[in-house]
Amino acid sequence: MSSLLLQSDADFLVHDTFTADTEDNEDHTFNGVMFNVMVHKNQKRPTGAVVIDAVHVRGGLGKMTVWKTEGGFEGKQLHASEWTQLYKGTLEPSWGTLQKLKLDPAIVLLPNEKIGLYVHSNEDNDEGIVYDNQRSEKTHADDYITLLPGMAHLASEPFSDDGPWWGSPWRRRRQFVGKLSYGVRYKLWSPRNGFCFPRCFRRGASSSFAALAMGWQGLPTDVVLYILHLCRYDWFDHPDLSDDEEDKEEEHNSSAQPLADTPCTARTYASRATWLARLRARVSLDYSRFDHISDNSDDDALPVIHYPVDMDMIDDDVDDDDSEDDHDGIM
Repeated sequence: MSSLLLQSDADFLVHDTFTADTEDNEDHTFNGVMFNVMVHKNQKRPTGAVVIDAVHVRGGLGKMTVWKTEGGFEGKQLHASEWTQLYKGTLEPSWGTLQKLKLDPAIVLLPNEKIGLYVHSNEDNDEGIVYDNQRSEKTHADDYITLLPGMAHLASEPFSDDGPWWGSPWRRRRQFVGKLSYGVRYKLWSPRNGFCFPRCFRRGASSSFAALAMGWQGLPTDVVLYILHLCRYDWFDHPDLSDDEEDKEEEHNSSAQPLADTPCTARTYASRATWLARLRARVSLDYSRFDHISDNSDDDALPVIHYPVDMDMIDDDVDDDDSEDDHDGIM
């Protein structure tokens, strides 16, 4: 298998599952609540997608529906045609326990995407769903998603502008009460998207490639690349260190004196640094050795792809004189 054919995104559902729980002050109950959900780009994890598969609420419930709209709910509360229904069912009243509303299909969101969610009960009273007054700029925020405050709906008909009293049935500065169940799908490593992965993983991948693929007795290059391709982003993390502690350890190691030479390394630190720089360039940047590989459906050779240099992969200690060597030494 060529590294050019390694997929960037997993085709299975999720790697990890989480719940986004909100505060519950039981300020109000009525027919519905509308709010936004944002997926933010995680700086320490190569997030490929977030999959929201269920909404959990409590209250008088009854005939329930859940809807979503792309880009947020603002200006769409009266336009049912701009929403997609994800759940419809009837639930018994549940005041003490959150009830699960399974979404079909599940919502798949990419980093930096935003959607509007609308949870509605058509009970002909004011006890359908529990929700709260807005207390902060964010209802919930974690490493992957943020729930924002929204609006409450005081009408038994979804998207209706006819409320039980005079004036608009929409109440601003309200927030969702309950939780969302979601999973995270991480990107799969390949030389092309290695920059998305933590520095610890990138260094571990380079070291593993050196240990497993270099030399006459090493494994075939594509076998090693495929092994690394299926490693999680945290495969090379220290088991006893948190993310912040690991960052400090990385910073300390980068400023420490080099280890003593061994038979497996070059005789001087300068030459060893040069060798490592060449190796990392080979793993991350050089694709010309795959030019002869053809797709099964096409006899033409795959095009050469040029990728931006990841400066974290190149040691600062490499001498300028060594950088002038031709590329034949690292092909």
